[in-house]
Amino acid sequence: MAKQLTKQVFGQPSADVLASIEDGSTMQALREANFKYEARRRDLEDKFGASLSQLREQYLAEVLAIPQGAAA
Repeated sequence: MAKQLTKQVFGQPSADVLASIEDGSTMQALREANFKYEARRRDLEDKFGASLSQLREQYLAEVLAIPQGAAA
């Protein structure tokens, strides 16, 4: 395999080093975005899970309040 030769300028990182730095910062940005998404999703699940639980309790209370003969 032919090895690509790059000219190294004094004080400048090589293209390989720049690529790995960019890849690392890209991965870090993706991790941070994923963390924010997951935190917000869990908050919504908790918020709407509590609302759904209250709605379910109201529904069951209403169903239990129906007289036995009225459902048939």
